[in-house]
Amino acid sequence: MDEDFGEAALAIFVGDVGGLTSLVTDDPGLATRVSSVGHPTLLQLVACEAEQLPKAVDAARVLVQAGAATGSPLVSAAGCGSLSVLEFLLDEGVGIDGEGLWTPLDEALYWANGDIAELLVSRGARIRALSTAAGLGDVEAIAQLFDGKALAAAAGPIGSPFPDTVPDELARDPQSILDHAFVMAVNAGHQAAAEDLLGRGAEINARPPGFHWRGTALHAAIWRGDSALVSWLMSSGADPSIRDGLADSDAAGWATHHGHPELLPLLETA
Repeated sequence: MDEDFGEAALAIFVGDVGGLTSLVTDDPGLATRVSSVGHPTLLQLVACEAEQLPKAVDAARVLVQAGAATGSPLVSAAGCGSLSVLEFLLDEGVGIDGEGLWTPLDEALYWANGDIAELLVSRGARIRALSTAAGLGDVEAIAQLFDGKALAAAAGPIGSPFPDTVPDELARDPQSILDHAFVMAVNAGHQAAAEDLLGRGAEINARPPGFHWRGTALHAAIWRGDSALVSWLMSSGADPSIRDGLADSDAAGWATHHGHPELLPLLETA
């Protein structure tokens, strides 16, 4: 973060809630200003680093009471797996579906934080799009987003924590929405949902928009170390030679890089 956040950030990391309170009292803008580097705000720092902080909720409370924006930090807490801060923000009345296209539930599913996703659903988070239903493995919800064989309007648009990966012309493209949801189902470990979407026309080797690794469902399954999904994808026609758009690596390269050498034999083709 920018230099002027230094003392406050240090107070957060060492659990000096009194010191943080004094700093924010003297300079209320610390709670509301946006940094030009690193975490955008102090509350987002807390939301993302909560598991490493001695008094994350106490620090979050100080910042919220000082007027910190809460929508983006809620999304960050969902993505970073910061359960305590997420629950605190929800209890403070922060809207569970966030403030924009990309919701906290979408964020939790993208980063495969299943426990966070379950909590959000239990507290009323909505299914925003086909990819949300797919990430939850909710086959019934997937079916409701189709009108016969065609996608319903509510199936999109594609959202992402990396909006630059979603070209405007593809955000509402039916095939891209379907392929994106297919990769999301695999990314979250839901084979039944992935099978359903494959049967509805998803392309098994697609590299759909919306994912920072710009890869296929096979890349996602390997990243998660899911041998069952890797085996199913290979038996269903996945091509392990396709390279991702981030590291320019094939499936075997991903297995090696992400520490899953046990997956290498599954990637061998006849």
